[in-house]
Amino acid sequence: MKNSSVKAFLFDYDGVMTTGVKDSDVAKRLSINLGVPEESAAAWLRSVWQALLAGTLTIEESWTEIERQYGQPITTEQRDVWFVWGDEIRPLTEMIQLVRTLKAKGYPVGLLSNVTAHSADIIRRHGGYDEFDFLVLSCDVGNNKPEPKIYHLAIEALGGILPEAIVFLDDRESNIVTATSVGMKAIFVETHADAIQQVHELTS
Repeated sequence: MKNSSVKAFLFDYDGVMTTGVKDSDVAKRLSINLGVPEESAAAWLRSVWQALLAGTLTIEESWTEIERQYGQPITTEQRDVWFVWGDEIRPLTEMIQLVRTLKAKGYPVGLLSNVTAHSADIIRRHGGYDEFDFLVLSCDVGNNKPEPKIYHLAIEALGGILPEAIVFLDDRESNIVTATSVGMKAIFVETHADAIQQVHELTS
């Protein structure tokens, strides 16, 4: 019999549904494309990243700001630094199966993810979000984890389910801290196998 204190699940995407990508990988690509130190590329990306995630800055506006810091135009080829559909952002088979299993047992399953509009469009077009009952994406709601507001939006999307009955899975400790502070149960995803086991223990 499933745990009666658990009513719903929220999943992060990058690093939970996927193997996970590193922000430093984008900085490394940009540094190579521009022929600048990786530290410089990383600093330029940091200056626009939170606004990109919140959807308050477009990709084009971000490049305009990076160009300002770089001091010269950046070509279309040099801008080819973002993650594409494939092993980097395609959901893992075992995680898709976990979501399907939870839904088959009657649990609502939502997605709570920090993501740029550019990446969200790629994931959506390739069906990466298809298994979820609803999406709360930072670029759509103008707010990023670990800010509490985006967690409350996810709770509202679950239509009256209390926070303490929601289990949230994420691979960043700062995001887990906020989840527990708003009352959710949380699973810190260090390995996918361990996370899957913890979910099964809560639902069996």
